[in-house]
Amino acid sequence: MNHMSATRNGVHSKPQRNPLERFVSSPWAFILPGLVLYGIIGLYPLFSQFYFALTDMQIATINDANFVGLRNFTDLARDPQTREVIGFTVIFVAFSVPLQFLCGFGLALLLNQNLIGRLAYRLAALTPWVISSVIIGLMWRLLLHESNAGAINAMLNALNLPTVAWFSDPITARVSVIFVNVWRSVAFTMVFMLGGLQTLPKDVLEAATVDGANAWQKLIRIKLPMLKTIAGLNLIYISIATFQVMETILVLTQGGPGRATSTLGYRMYELAFTPFSPGFLGRSAALGVILFVIISVFALTYMRMFLLQKDAS
Repeated sequence: MNHMSATRNGVHSKPQRNPLERFVSSPWAFILPGLVLYGIIGLYPLFSQFYFALTDMQIATINDANFVGLRNFTDLARDPQTREVIGFTVIFVAFSVPLQFLCGFGLALLLNQNLIGRLAYRLAALTPWVISSVIIGLMWRLLLHESNAGAINAMLNALNLPTVAWFSDPITARVSVIFVNVWRSVAFTMVFMLGGLQTLPKDVLEAATVDGANAWQKLIRIKLPMLKTIAGLNLIYISIATFQVMETILVLTQGGPGRATSTLGYRMYELAFTPFSPGFLGRSAALGVILFVIISVFALTYMRMFLLQKDAS
């Protein structure tokens, strides 16, 4: 009878293991440390920010905050400065992301060719990306200084050309911060898309060359369709990074003139930590929640356009 219970259809049944043994032998034992670490450094700050956004927390009362519900959000909605900041943030992203992608993809196409000194060119293009954004901001602030101490205005003056008010005029200040951000960040797209280009099957490209396709036709009909998913991921990454730009704005213009170059990232810092701010940590956290929602909408839109379209079809 015991023998019959031990076997069924001629196959021996495995001995039952306790829950701890099953857990140790499962993939969860290897995944759990990473999940715990992600919860500590990722999810906990995120949920903490949601909670802080519902309080009147200030630096002076950081340990004595009161729950105020949605008051921070209603105050931000009534604040005309918030609408101005959101408006420029949208402009900043709308210009920076396409320019960064187009310039980065163009560099990737160029540096994917068999050029003499190709490695040196790649390293030179990577240099702005690996340097601290604060250092980049200081460097460009010196280059674009509106007096003759600025290298670019000094050069224009030497050529008897009119100098430019790079930071005191709202339009040129916005152009300046967009240019500096693109200049610094374009290497990320270059590396991302260069990796994608190097994974394309060479036999397909060689077959297209044999069939008489020129470089433009191969780009439009072969490379771009095959790189659609990679390009979509790159657009998601650079959009998220652009929405969060703060250090460059802080060093270059401090959001000025007026609020002309103040982004959501810089406004969060300004509400909480600048010397003339009362340290509205709760309101700054609420602005961070708004930024989180905006980024999520953009990310989901990109995913629907570039990553999920193939699965949906």
